[in-house]
Amino acid sequence: MHTEPEIRRAIKPIIEKYGQLNTTELKSILAEYIEYDEEDLKASDTRSGETLIEQRIRNIVSHAKTDDYIYPEGFKVNKTVKPTIFTAIEGLSSETVEISTNEISKRKSAVKKSEKNKKTYRKINWNLENERRTEIGSKGEVFVYEREKQIVAEFDEKSVNRVIHLSAKQGDGFGYDIESVNKDGKTIFIEVKTTTGNVETPFYMSVNEKSFFEENKNNNAYIYRVYNFNPETSHGQIKIISAKELFENYNFDPISFIVTPKE
Repeated sequence: MHTEPEIRRAIKPIIEKYGQLNTTELKSILAEYIEYDEEDLKASDTRSGETLIEQRIRNIVSHAKTDDYIYPEGFKVNKTVKPTIFTAIEGLSSETVEISTNEISKRKSAVKKSEKNKKTYRKINWNLENERRTEIGSKGEVFVYEREKQIVAEFDEKSVNRVIHLSAKQGDGFGYDIESVNKDGKTIFIEVKTTTGNVETPFYMSVNEKSFFEENKNNNAYIYRVYNFNPETSHGQIKIISAKELFENYNFDPISFIVTPKE
């Protein structure tokens, strides 16, 4: 069962991607990025025709303390319109504002273009995917996540909740592992690549990850290359590579293919 705080953390990157969504749109998209369990899909006792997960999404709206409320995870809920509008924000806690109408249009256009032009495999075979994942990779993500929270706390403690570690399904759907925030109040997107070797050790990127970085060459997207990582102490060194640097200074060599039967 997904709790309300877990759902808020799950919808944050979705709102960040689209810029703005209403409740109906959000409910239809959320299932692409989190795995609903049996409890989530049970019928609500209090809302006819709704599942428990849908009810909890509505609860995010009803539990907003004002009609125009900013949740600490980093999005605004506007209850003055129906259906309710969820909007991405920017700025730190002292001067948080929702993103501009122009920025919302830009993000929605980018989503449409992305869905139209690229072949994605969002319905991932998780048995195969889990074969690729390692304990070292997971520990590296946690290492970066905890480090980011410490960094953000130093310049704006109230914005620490905007540092979000995406689930495995979310991360592969979006193309990155962690959302954080910089000193300008802008969201940054972090893909963690961990090795026990040195900084020159090659690393793997999925199709979705590469596509995300291609689409965000001029935005706040970064590879955090964790190297000389010690799994016992869960500590290593980090080289930060911007999306622009990634495509200018690194080679991409195809090493595998997804093979499916012809129709």
